[in-house]
Amino acid sequence: MRETLSVTRAREEKPEGRERRRKAGGGETTGRRLGVLKSALDFNAFKYRWINANEARLMAKTKEDDWDFVTKDGGVKDDSADMGNVVSQIVGMKPDGSALFAYLCRKPKAWWQEDQNAKQVELDKQLAQLRRGNDREGGAQSDYVPSSGITIQRG
Repeated sequence: MRETLSVTRAREEKPEGRERRRKAGGGETTGRRLGVLKSALDFNAFKYRWINANEARLMAKTKEDDWDFVTKDGGVKDDSADMGNVVSQIVGMKPDGSALFAYLCRKPKAWWQEDQNAKQVELDKQLAQLRRGNDREGGAQSDYVPSSGITIQRG
C-alpha cells in the first residue's frame, strides 16, 4: 500500500517551471516505430515508403525506380552523396554489426499507381492460367484438376 501511494504521488507532482514537450492530443506522427510528422508530408501528391539501406535494394529503388529520398525539410534529395539531411531511422544491424538504416522515400502517386496497375495485369494473367488448371506460365499442371475445372471465389 505504501509503495503504491508513493508512485501515485510521484506521478501527480510536476517539475516547477517546466512545460511538457509533447502537447496533449498531439499524435501527429504516422506509425509508431518509424513515425514522422504528417504535416511535413504531402500524402495527396506522393506515396511514401521506408527503404532499408541494403545496397542493392536502395540502389534499385532510388536509381533504377522513381523513389526519391525525403529531406528533413520535406523536400527531396537527388543523389546519395551526403545523406545527412535525409529522414532516416536505425532499423536493425547489418551482418558486420554496423547499424542498418532505413530511409524515407517518396514517389509521385500517379507513377506509383501506374506501377501497381502493371503488377495487377501480370497477376491477372497468372490467375487466369491457374483457373484453367495450368501453372502461372501456362504449362499443364500434373496435379489433380477436377473435371468441373477450378473455381476461385472471392469474398
